[in-house]
Amino acid sequence: MKALTISQPYASLIADGEKWVENRTWPTPYRGLLAIHAGKGTQYLDRKELAAYLNGCVIAVARLVACVHKHAVEVRDPLPCSQLLRAGIDIQAFLDHPHTEGPWCWVLQDIRKLDEPVPCSGKQGLWDWDAGAFV
Repeated sequence: MKALTISQPYASLIADGEKWVENRTWPTPYRGLLAIHAGKGTQYLDRKELAAYLNGCVIAVARLVACVHKHAVEVRDPLPCSQLLRAGIDIQAFLDHPHTEGPWCWVLQDIRKLDEPVPCSGKQGLWDWDAGAFV
């Protein structure tokens, strides 16, 4: 299974179902199951704040159903809009989602928080995670 390391508090917002758009500066052609790894980085939280969150572990699994450029959706480019529509995503709901920032928006569905986090080291980019019995 592919995995993506995401800084806290955003990894937890995804695991809790509040954030179903992950923003990246790069696109991916990958679609399918995606492990959500809560990183240890202090990009958004200092070390004291980070201690309140799970980190250094996979905390959820989601299905990556689309990867679209936000601006292309804003101008209603048919290709990215059709990706969203095929996934059952309302275009305006996507644009109004508070976490749709772009430039590349990775759209997640079927988010499932793991009952028990699985400790592991994260990596940059998409990486392979041995999901074992967690799927």
